[in-house]
Amino acid sequence: MRKPIGWLGFVNNIPLNWKFTLIYLFCVLLPILTINVLFFRQMSENIQSREQNNLQMTIERAAKNATDMIEGGVTLSHSVATDRILYEMLDKEYADVVDFYESFNELLTGKMRPFMSAYTHVENISVFTENPTVVSGSNFFVLDEAAKRSLWYEAASNSPSAVNVLMYTDVDPMNAKASKEYFSIVRKLNEYPLYGRYAKYLRIDLKLSSFDEILEQEKPYMTLSMLDPQGRVLFPSSQFMGQTGSADSGEDEGLMFHSSLGKASYIRGWTLVGLAEEGRFQTAVQSSKRFIWVLAAISTLLPTSLIFIMLRSYNYRIRRLSRHMDKATNEKFDLIELREGKDEIGGLIRSYNRMAAQIESLINDVYKLEIQQKDMQLEQVRAEMKLLQSQMNPHFLFNTMNALLVVSVKNGYTEVADIIRNLSQLLRRMLSWSDSAVTLQDELHFTEMYLKIEKFRFADRFDYVFNIEDETASCLVPKMCIQPLVENACKHGLQAVKGKRFIRIEARRADNYLFVLVEDNGKGMDEDRLNEIRSMMNGSLDSDENVGMRNVYKRLRLHYGERVDFYIDSHPDKGTRISFRIPALSADEGGRRNVLGSASG
Repeated sequence: MRKPIGWLGFVNNIPLNWKFTLIYLFCVLLPILTINVLFFRQMSENIQSREQNNLQMTIERAAKNATDMIEGGVTLSHSVATDRILYEMLDKEYADVVDFYESFNELLTGKMRPFMSAYTHVENISVFTENPTVVSGSNFFVLDEAAKRSLWYEAASNSPSAVNVLMYTDVDPMNAKASKEYFSIVRKLNEYPLYGRYAKYLRIDLKLSSFDEILEQEKPYMTLSMLDPQGRVLFPSSQFMGQTGSADSGEDEGLMFHSSLGKASYIRGWTLVGLAEEGRFQTAVQSSKRFIWVLAAISTLLPTSLIFIMLRSYNYRIRRLSRHMDKATNEKFDLIELREGKDEIGGLIRSYNRMAAQIESLINDVYKLEIQQKDMQLEQVRAEMKLLQSQMNPHFLFNTMNALLVVSVKNGYTEVADIIRNLSQLLRRMLSWSDSAVTLQDELHFTEMYLKIEKFRFADRFDYVFNIEDETASCLVPKMCIQPLVENACKHGLQAVKGKRFIRIEARRADNYLFVLVEDNGKGMDEDRLNEIRSMMNGSLDSDENVGMRNVYKRLRLHYGERVDFYIDSHPDKGTRISFRIPALSADEGGRRNVLGSASG
């Protein structure tokens, strides 16, 4: 079959519903929306650009008026600062108050009145001097300690610039208990070094209402605020609280405009910020917006309806096919029973029905094969367990016989009955073997019978102790999982000990796990021997070395799989500790089910 080339093969791989969708999106909907959006955006940008230019001109006009007002105050300060007579009178030391007032009345009276008359925005002009012979009054004041603690003096004295413009809060001269806001131009009077005996400062207070009027005039167009370089709102003066960023907080969303007041050092960084409501020019845009969207809706609705009618003709079959494919993910391969049709969808449905029938047949075959494999695996596990059981080391029986012989000779057969009874029970338990689990209590009872026989062997030189928690007695464990460990301790650990021999068996339950410990005070082993035994745990049982320990480990793995933790710890001349941790399955909780089945889970 000839393969389609390039782009044609790519198009053939696209589903039919996606083809219609792509045609609708890129050939109908997208062009219509793009044209309308671009037209609307261009018109909106024109309206917005015109309004923004008008608003920018508004804020620049307000900034110019505010700058002119400040520049006028600076110019006024320059005029006062160049008055040589003023320097001479403020630097002169007066004999007494009368001497000062004579000079004041002759040269200083009304000296500031022409300046204030020529500049209507000035609220007050004050001249401060450190000359102690000057009497405070009118426009002239002694620069005492109280004045030096004021904000305007700290700013002027610490500034390298001769002229400083600042806004601050100070004591109201009309009411000493109240405060007042000032907008002042502070200038150091140092134009004539000849009269520099005492420091002199000029403070011109401008009217706050004049700045508020400038901002209020532009209120119909935007809300204006004047900010200093630190971002504090200076005007409107009602908002002046020394807050940073107050002009932006608490305002409705809108267009933000900025205009610098000037590049002079004393007002560098001062800005005028204006916030204009977007609704100012949104009204003009809305009328055009409605017309454009109505046109877009009509031009979109007609082709959409036509395409919907075409898609509806095959939508039902696609949905049926999709539902059956979802069922297939849950292993339900039902056939689709409907009129397939002769188009691409019909061919797809026919292919799906063939595939579903084949998969159903394959699944049945695979299930049968898996059942056979599971039966074979189960038989293999049972055979391996039988092999492990058949390799139990009977060495302890010969030791028992020797012990019986010694005790019989020494004691006149008085204790032989107990030994024979324990031995018979041991043999009966070993011969009546089954795959079922036993409770820990039964396993410990079996282990204790063996320990009693060993105690006959060693007499007073051997003892043992059980530390068993009550809640562990009903836990299920595999048969012969503790006795081989005890036998291993007696055979390899305690055999060479000359002093008191001791074995401790402990069992406790924690976090749904059963923990079992067998500890002896035997000869122990070094680290190399311990590592060698650990490496042999997964080896073959053909070797006679450590068969009991390896047997227990392998049977635990067969019962519980990876959920077994087996530990061996030993030190030379300090004994050996063998412990394991397995899941705690209780007979009271229905745990007498097949333990082999739980290991596979």
